[in-house]
Amino acid sequence: MTTTTAPTEVAVITISTTERKDVQEEFGLLELYDKMTFTQKIVIGLLCSVVALEGIYFFALVIKYIAEWFILLLVVTRRANQLRIQL
Repeated sequence: MTTTTAPTEVAVITISTTERKDVQEEFGLLELYDKMTFTQKIVIGLLCSVVALEGIYFFALVIKYIAEWFILLLVVTRRANQLRIQL
């Protein structure tokens, strides 16, 4: 029976995070935001809010028109069936 011993050498691998920049730092978004005045930040916030609300309104409008066309389609098919029965 032979006994084996564990190796005494240990390899340590370190991965440095300094090689890759953060995405926000890459594009300079933080510096751009930090350079804005308070008024500019408020205006940008309001514009983003308006765009988001317009998107929600547009989505609701699309759903409304789809529902109306679906109801119209149901009425037309029901009327077509009634006309076929009469003939």
